[in-house]
Formats: sequence, structure tokens, C-alpha cells
Amino acid sequence: MKGAYGRCFYGVQGAFGIPAVGYSALGIIDRPHLNVPSGIEPLYSVGDWDPVELSEGMTLAEVGFSITAVEDPHFLQYAKRSAVTGELQWLTIKIGYHKGADVYRAIVQDCKIGDITMRCDAGGRLNADVTLIGGKVAQLAADPGDMSFFSSRAYRWFEMTWDETRDLRAFEFHCRNGLDPIPVIAGTVTTRDPERVWDFLEEGASEIGGELTYLKAAADVDLQDCLLTGADHVMTFTSCSDVSPAQVMTLTLNGLKAQNADLQIPARGDIIVAVPYLLTDWTLAG
Repeated sequence: MKGAYGRCFYGVQGAFGIPAVGYSALGIIDRPHLNVPSGIEPLYSVGDWDPVELSEGMTLAEVGFSITAVEDPHFLQYAKRSAVTGELQWLTIKIGYHKGADVYRAIVQDCKIGDITMRCDAGGRLNADVTLIGGKVAQLAADPGDMSFFSSRAYRWFEMTWDETRDLRAFEFHCRNGLDPIPVIAGTVTTRDPERVWDFLEEGASEIGGELTYLKAAADVDLQDCLLTGADHVMTFTSCSDVSPAQVMTLTLNGLKAQNADLQIPARGDIIVAVPYLLTDWTLAG
């Protein structure tokens, strides 16, 4: 079966435990996957080489996919904690495939985005990798729906600028939210569905950073840049001019500080300076 029969959508939940009602397409995506580890652990005892029991532990749902060409910022914005609640948004993911009678349809509720990585190389498109952790997985009775895409909205390298005089060869940004699924020994009012799923999806400290890559021939990059104080930078993407009105998306990198400047001189190829960095905050708007 070909991947053209696959489906993957997302919806915004009003609260934990209540699946979303309306759903949106994720755009131009590749390799969506759903993994539900069983949490099985072998138990051993003296007197036997083999496990005496396979103990059942905590289970969860792991969802991931690649956005081959970012068209819209709205889904990726949910990787940032709310300015009001200080928490990540609860999401529901629909995933599956549909080809005649050969059908698999699943709904994964109580998801949060654990990690995103966005990147753009000169000559390429803005793309992203996303992973989520969720809770309950259930079968869907109906087809997840039809895929839908924007027209001419895939942001590309020549539509990108940034607020520095030095040109970039490539850039990468990542946000890791430190999600930690936690079980509890249930009290009298605690219920679970399914029984072995986590009870709390704790959010840890965010790790925000990435890497800037410069061509040495195109920019005089000082290898002491890693000693500079923090600064804010804005990456701006404007969709192609034949689409009216033009769509603008901005990625603001707050408090950027370089960790080091790595001069790389290959036997063949371009001499580059790779500058990994950390941030204090970020905003994706559009």
C-alpha cells in the first residue's frame, strides 16, 4: 500500500480528557507514525535463566512526523507554552490510512508537543520534525477525512531573510519541552482509561537553541563570536509574490548567545563556520 492513502490531522482540545471536535490538516507531511509501547518488563528470579513473568508497566502513545514544507505556523506554535497558563496546549491527533476495505483509523487524545526542529538550507525549503506524547488511543468509526494543502505557501530559502548583514548558508532551530509522563498510585477519585496510562504529563525545563551556518567566503565570521552578549534576531519568511495577499511568517529568537564557533575546512566543498546557539525565548507568528 502506498503512502498516498495515509491520513494525519490535529485538533485543539478544550481540556484534558476531552478529545477535540474540529480538526485541521498538518500540511505537507511525510512519515507520520504512531508507536504505543506496552511497558513490558521481564522479571527474573534466582534459580532460573528465563524470566518468570512479564510484568506490565506504564503505557503511552508516541506520535511523530516530518513537515516536508512548512506552509502555516499555527500547529508549530503549540510547541510553545501559553503566555496565560504557562502550559502546553492539549491536542488530539488523528492518524491512519484508508484504501477501500483496508482501513486503519486511530485517534490519540491528550497529546502535547515534546520536540520540534525547524531548519532551512540555502536552496531548499523550510521544514520541520515534530514529536508528541499522548495518552489514550482509540479506534475511529469514520474515515479521518481528506488531506488539504495551501496553494503556493511552502516557504523557501529565497523567501527568507534575517536581520543580520552576514549571509547564512543554513539555520536550524529546536525547542525541547522535557515532557515526563508520570503515573501515580490511584486514590479513591482517580480513574484511568486505559488502566495503565500515565496520570500526569509534566512539562520540564525548555531547551531552546539551534545552529547558524555561515559560508566563510560570504561572511567574515569572527571565531570569538561565542563571547558576545545575547541579542534578539528575527527570521522572516514571505510567500511567493504570485500569491495575493502574500503570507508572512516570523521566527523571533530572543537572547541568542553562541556556544562556540566551529571552523570546518573539508578537503572538498565549502569552508563553513557552524555556530550552535542557545536562546532564552522564541516566538513564531504569522
